Amino acid sequence: MPTLTLSLAERIAGDLAAFDVRAAATHEVHAAHNLARTLIGDGIVAADDLARVHARTGAGLFVASEGGALTGVLAFVLLNAVGHAAVLTEDFNALSPDDRHVASPEQPASAFYGWGVAATTRASAQRLIEGSRAMGHGSVGHLPYYARPTTERGERLMRERLGFIDVPGSTSGLVWAPPGGRAAAAA
Repeated sequence: MPTLTLSLAERIAGDLAAFDVRAAATHEVHAAHNLARTLIGDGIVAADDLARVHARTGAGLFVASEGGALTGVLAFVLLNAVGHAAVLTEDFNALSPDDRHVASPEQPASAFYGWGVAATTRASAQRLIEGSRAMGHGSVGHLPYYARPTTERGERLMRERLGFIDVPGSTSGLVWAPPGGRAAAAA
């Protein structure tokens, strides 16, 4: 009997589904972006870039809902080897990632770049964070994970709850968790 191999996007979706978090549908991207911008502020990825990356990777934007209303978003970029190198040299444009940096379903992901998490309710925030932890133990646990926290709350979450540390030599506030590093921090 042939072995079924799930794509990384499918494995991520499976990790998050356990927390009632699902991939955003195309028609939900702008609403999810507006929610994140309202909660995080300006200076986040544009909705069109978010939609483009989500479409390219199959896994860039996930949403949580309560009572049929959108209550949370989780957004990230799966990076190919060129994108990973660009992050390390601080040449990666997180607000408008170059398609050459973004992993497609046919390419192996070499790193994971967290755009952000935002929620209007405590229950959705908890589901998104726990889903992120599950991904760190599962589907993306083999990848280094990078981010640039933009809020004080995000900084605390990344460092205190998820175990991120400064990227040596970064001048832009880049933090990271090495492969498997999130598993220890989340325990």
